[in-house]
Amino acid sequence: MNIGILWDIENVTPPTGMNFIQAVLEAVSPDGRLSYAMAFGDWSNPNISGIAHEMASNNFELIHTPHGSKKNSTDMSLVAHGTELIFQYPNIDRFVLVSGDGDFRPLLLTQRKHGKETWVVCDVNNSASEDLIKMADHSLDYRDIIKEVEDFDDQEGAEADAADTSLSKERAFELFKETVGLMLKAGNVPASGGVKSRMKLLNPQFDEKALGYGSWFAFIQDAKDSTQVIYRDGVFELTGKSDTTIPSVFKALIDMLPPDGKRIPFEKVAHLIDFKNSGYRKFKDLALDAEKRGYVVTENIGMKWSLKRSL
Repeated sequence: MNIGILWDIENVTPPTGMNFIQAVLEAVSPDGRLSYAMAFGDWSNPNISGIAHEMASNNFELIHTPHGSKKNSTDMSLVAHGTELIFQYPNIDRFVLVSGDGDFRPLLLTQRKHGKETWVVCDVNNSASEDLIKMADHSLDYRDIIKEVEDFDDQEGAEADAADTSLSKERAFELFKETVGLMLKAGNVPASGGVKSRMKLLNPQFDEKALGYGSWFAFIQDAKDSTQVIYRDGVFELTGKSDTTIPSVFKALIDMLPPDGKRIPFEKVAHLIDFKNSGYRKFKDLALDAEKRGYVVTENIGMKWSLKRSL
């Protein structure tokens, strides 16, 4: 399988302190090879100019889209180049869009019409488009790739196998309720297909068939009966307060952080949270999952991780 990548660098910006770009390439091409890669952005922007060399060393063609030239110049350039690639290189079987911008839905639709497989790598907490996620054949949150790049602590990694990360029905129902609450809080419409796509982004282990259900609709019937969620006029609604959708392990993490938004190192919090009994092998996995949901903000500088509350 031949793979092409289109990266909106300002929508999903590679974090510093790790070889994230290489990790993305490995994650999206487990069964194929990279044929073409393009990265779009204003390369004079100091927030991204520092990663230009790393992108180029990973064989990305850098497309400069200065902000002052046209409104949405990055979007226009990416769509134009992405459409041209379909005809210039018909051998490309899979297109990977690294962005959550809903303006790229027409591009994905065009790719699908020409028989191409479509993947999306996005920041699920940065207003990733529900319609874009649903349209893609496969979606990933970039934090799930970060989890595979490095271990937070060697000793913690050695003890990681003690944690049970399997997704039980109870945890799946909790995830379902939490997802509906997060979508409502963000102003998104929690329709059936969108909820399922968002659940798989929040926890890639979710699979209704692995839980013994023959279909998604069989799962949501049980989930509705076990949660404060109802289905009305084609969308899900919560019958209780939305803050009750925060799982206890995330609430415990939030409560441990300073209310003023001050950053604290991972190691000062990790030993205070019973994350392994909540299905996490490493504290970093818990922190990145909390960031996915918009509960915290993490930072990695020189392999030193810290986090703070989302204010």
